[in-house]
Amino acid sequence: MIEKSVLPNGLKFLFQKSPGASSVSIGLWVKIGSRYENDLERGFTHFLEHMVFKGTQSRTARQIAHEIEKVGGYINAATSREYTYFYITVMKSKLKLGLDILSDMIFHPLLKESDIRSESSVILEEMKSYEDDPEEFLHDFYYKKLMPGSSLGLEIIGNRESIQSAAEESIRKYYEKYYTPDRMILSIAGDCDHEEISDLCHHFFASYPIKNFDLPTISKSPKKMGKFLEKRKLEQVSFVIGTDGFRKNIMDNARMSLFNIILGSGMSSRLFQSIREEKGLCYSIGSYASSYHDSGIFTINCGTSIDKFQFCVESIYKELDLLLKEGVSEEELKDAKTNQMGSMSIGYELPENKMNDISIQEMYFEKYYSLQERMEIIESIKIEEINETIQKLYSKRKVHLSAIGNISRKDFSNLEFAF
Repeated sequence: MIEKSVLPNGLKFLFQKSPGASSVSIGLWVKIGSRYENDLERGFTHFLEHMVFKGTQSRTARQIAHEIEKVGGYINAATSREYTYFYITVMKSKLKLGLDILSDMIFHPLLKESDIRSESSVILEEMKSYEDDPEEFLHDFYYKKLMPGSSLGLEIIGNRESIQSAAEESIRKYYEKYYTPDRMILSIAGDCDHEEISDLCHHFFASYPIKNFDLPTISKSPKKMGKFLEKRKLEQVSFVIGTDGFRKNIMDNARMSLFNIILGSGMSSRLFQSIREEKGLCYSIGSYASSYHDSGIFTINCGTSIDKFQFCVESIYKELDLLLKEGVSEEELKDAKTNQMGSMSIGYELPENKMNDISIQEMYFEKYYSLQERMEIIESIKIEEINETIQKLYSKRKVHLSAIGNISRKDFSNLEFAF
């Protein structure tokens, strides 16, 4: 059960009690991500995530970090394509401190020109580190090639031009446009008194006014199937095989999660057992589903040596072909269900996981499905639904292949695309 209320300024407040927990986790979620940026704002969402840590009207950047760390807590943030979130975890007796710092950072950032110039250099270095890391580079390369007509395909970190041109005026304008209470979710999980927490939340968050700037309209773009190579002198070829997926939806996401467990999540999955254990073609292989408000992707990722690359891709295609023809077994589905329910139960013990869970559900579903309700959904899924999901993903027998490695363009272009 969660307690949910809306502050007078539109900020949503969620609380879930976590009996016996000695820590409390606080998250502030802002409904703005990189997909909403225009060409002049590329990377500004991520830039702002950095900037709120650079100091406020009452705290320096050092003081923000010191006040949390001296009580053994931790603070961090992340930017995604559809939201940004900031979180603090502290012992429950320091809840007030956590809320004070979080509200101060979000509503009173200095956004000084000197800090922006300094942080611009930091982000450019971060960008270089991504480009030098084959797996990080491949992820962005894949998104860009798979969704070339969509802002979902663009890098969260932005590009050199937009980051170098960022200035106090442009960053502040972006902040004032999107960092508004009516676009925020404050979520808390811990063994605390709800009335006390509610009073503190009103004290620290209720005084900031609504500004009512609408998010820009985002058009949905079809995925681009094909083969795309980034040629580099590397010992391995890292690659992803992607296809269209499903938008954020509780039932579709539950089915996709079960299929993912069967196909490529974990050491007992089909891909791990076949591609790594039986054929010895790679060290790591896996799969994952990504879902957004209006779109989704399903991805298989792998890395292998140059001489094994073609056989590895063909072997993965054979596994997909077998799934299309025969589907999954009742035993596989049963094991996937117990796997999913077990991992959900274990993870649900931590306040931080509870805080994340209630926030994501509110953002995408605007309601809360309890752990028991989600287990009932998982248990209700039939084998016909999983096999139908497989058909929706792969029945066209066309996929997207992005790769990075030292293979010839001729060999890559000659690789069989359909399976």
